[in-house]
Amino acid sequence: MNWLNRIRMRSISVFIVQAGGCRDCALQFLMALSENNEIKGITVTGNPKHADCLLVCGCINEKSKEKITEIYEKMPAPKAVIAVGACACSGSLFRRENSGLYTVEEILPVNSWIRSCAPGTTEILEAIVRAMENVKENHYRNDEGRNDL
Repeated sequence: MNWLNRIRMRSISVFIVQAGGCRDCALQFLMALSENNEIKGITVTGNPKHADCLLVCGCINEKSKEKITEIYEKMPAPKAVIAVGACACSGSLFRRENSGLYTVEEILPVNSWIRSCAPGTTEILEAIVRAMENVKENHYRNDEGRNDL
């Protein structure tokens, strides 16, 4: 399956999870894809089994925590998690003691954070590319000793 790994090295499929909040972070990412036509290889997928990167936006409550964990477990390795926006990174205005809200970092291993509220379009794309380069590079470096057909 080395040929499949080489194809996956050159493309990035992103699964977006909007846990709650204003949805601006997810919209910024979609706008970034439509504005920057010169960036090839980044696509949005609706199936976590086809995703390389999990983009988590919004405030995470108990129900969405379970669903996000399920989605993450369905994703094949190598996979990256990016927390987008103040809500996903810190809980923002909604986070208080015993509020029942979580940050992405509390439930998943996060590879990249974009902490601003209403992040920039290029900032999101750069974070995705950098996180996936690091994750894929480390994963395939560790798999070099294997001989898959």
